[in-house]
Amino acid sequence: MTIYEQSSAFTKKLVLEHASRLLLDGGPPVFRMRDLAESLGVTIPYIYKHFKSREEIISEAYLFLLTAQVEREIALFQPPSKPFETAHEFFQYVREIVKDPEDTYEESRRLRLQGLAATLYDEDSEKEVALLTARHHDALVNLIHFAQSNGSITEAINPDLFAFLIIGIRIGFVIQDVKAGAKVTDDEVWELYEAAFLLLQAN
Repeated sequence: MTIYEQSSAFTKKLVLEHASRLLLDGGPPVFRMRDLAESLGVTIPYIYKHFKSREEIISEAYLFLLTAQVEREIALFQPPSKPFETAHEFFQYVREIVKDPEDTYEESRRLRLQGLAATLYDEDSEKEVALLTARHHDALVNLIHFAQSNGSITEAINPDLFAFLIIGIRIGFVIQDVKAGAKVTDDEVWELYEAAFLLLQAN
């Protein structure tokens, strides 16, 4: 278990940082308030002064993790210093940003599934994620516009639609995780999307 550096102030963010680490270590079934309190160096009743329930902590912690992941991608959706030379180069650039790291593959997949489910917890969470995903979409659209401006992507491709499809791949992976026995790999899905993208590019 990772122990975070203790803060002099007991904040909601600090609780979510510790809860997030515990959830990534084992998921909701093994998330215990006793472990969270021990990690924070406080009592369980003290935590409940700031949160209504264990379920609320789990929900907000997953939203906290999902937000961090999306914010990282938004920051990376910046035009590179060297313009893209080909459509393939652009596609690979985007794929590297949004693909799940091999060393945290299962954690990342579970995170997105739980994070999306957490938006059902209340209206505030749903609005928060909606704003976050809108920023994510806009950042990707701007990157696509950049690629179009230097000629590596054809102007015939609608940036909003293309961004929607790329982000849709991620949602598809979540659905695939829920379906037992799915026989399609991430690489196969990406390769299919790239083949379709390059076909559009050629036409």
